[in-house]
Amino acid sequence: MPQVVRTDSDNLNTQIVLTITKDDYEPKFKSELNKYKNKVSMKGFRKGKTPTALIKKMYGKRLLVDVINEMVQNEIFSFIKEEDLNTIGQPIPALDQPEVDFSVNELKDMEFRFDLGLAPQFELKGVDKGTSFDFKKVQIEDAFLTEQVEAGRKRVGERAQMTEDIEGNDVVKLNVNELDGKKVKKDGWAASFSILVDEIADEEVKKEILTKKAGDKVTVNVFQLEKDRDADFVRKNMLNVQENDGEVEIGEMFEATIEEVNRIQLAELNQEFFDKYMGPGKVSSVEEMKEMIKADYVAHYDKQADALMFRDFNEMLLEKNELPLPDDFLKRWLKTSEQNVRDADVEEGYDEFAKSLRWSLIRGELIKKFNLEVTDDEVFEGIKEQVRGMFKQYGMADADELIVLNTANRMAEDKEQMNKVYGEMMNEKVFKTIKGEITLNETPISRDDFDTLLQEERAKAEAAQAAAQAQSIVNTEAEEVEAEEVE
Repeated sequence: MPQVVRTDSDNLNTQIVLTITKDDYEPKFKSELNKYKNKVSMKGFRKGKTPTALIKKMYGKRLLVDVINEMVQNEIFSFIKEEDLNTIGQPIPALDQPEVDFSVNELKDMEFRFDLGLAPQFELKGVDKGTSFDFKKVQIEDAFLTEQVEAGRKRVGERAQMTEDIEGNDVVKLNVNELDGKKVKKDGWAASFSILVDEIADEEVKKEILTKKAGDKVTVNVFQLEKDRDADFVRKNMLNVQENDGEVEIGEMFEATIEEVNRIQLAELNQEFFDKYMGPGKVSSVEEMKEMIKADYVAHYDKQADALMFRDFNEMLLEKNELPLPDDFLKRWLKTSEQNVRDADVEEGYDEFAKSLRWSLIRGELIKKFNLEVTDDEVFEGIKEQVRGMFKQYGMADADELIVLNTANRMAEDKEQMNKVYGEMMNEKVFKTIKGEITLNETPISRDDFDTLLQEERAKAEAAQAAAQAQSIVNTEAEEVEAEEVE
């Protein structure tokens, strides 16, 4: 019977020495030879009658390697399970692994040495009432809610053509003709487009249009009419220049005739409006409408605040639980786990990898400490919620449940998708658990300040990602230069 001996270098590194004698594997090897003999067909011999010696000569080494590999895998992982070793990564051949002789003509005892990394043992710190965090609670002002109600009235309202005055919220349709000096250019470019008066970037033009009415004319620089529009956008979307028009030269100044003025008539604040905008029977007054809108925004901002807090939780727990890792082993394992991995790649990415690994160990301890679990039924319900969310994005908020169920069943067949949803739901349970165990100090913050904070955080993340990509490019180029010098 194979023998396994474990020798610990320290608390994080151990070596397993597996000895397999000839008697351990010879019966299995002979059995595999006979199986192969019975199914192989070789020229000059009937099927199953090829001499064993010839089978051994031609296929024996490959069969022996397969037999030994299977035995090694079974013995090593059985030992890890029996010893209840909390390993990190997978066993890798030891640096002092002796050469193995796979001679089929003289079967010998074999010795295999594997290095293993062990997870550090630790007592979780930081998840108690002595730890406090500020929770940013976004304040939804009544003035903002009033704006949302008015925006709803505009969205549901009907358009009406105006003939007298023009207001900032009006959409004006302009017929434009290219100018040559102060006169319309003969055979010059002509086009039509519509624009919201309030979006006109040229303040002088906007001010002038607000004094006009349908049928009046104004002089405009089309390329400066809207903010943040480049020349290509103006030529394509406002002047309607087509690809087959080629590189036609068009001036900047145009005479614009106000052909139409369209104004949205605000919907009346009645049940018809409430049902159309908020959903049938959902609200029956402005106050109820505001409360429903507020609840949606509170849920949205709370989710954003939770995401920021979860990140802070990670950093706090990583700081309070300084977990040592078998770094040398892990770097070797990373190199052996993928092909063509360079030492520079491992070194460059190791700190982030180690940080992620430490968090995984802490997360695992949280799951064990609080007996957290996500059932298959919960995962499936999570997939159904994703499906409902997808339908809602496409304007199908009330999608038939049978369609939702069928779509979810198809998605559930994807094991990767199931694992992803499981991970997200477990993270949610971990976060809620931490949130319930520590002390939260709710701190009010305005929407503008919170949006600014989110923008700053996104900018930091994008800058960090760009820096990492730049460093990777520099490293690659440096290695290419080095390789050229060697050549």
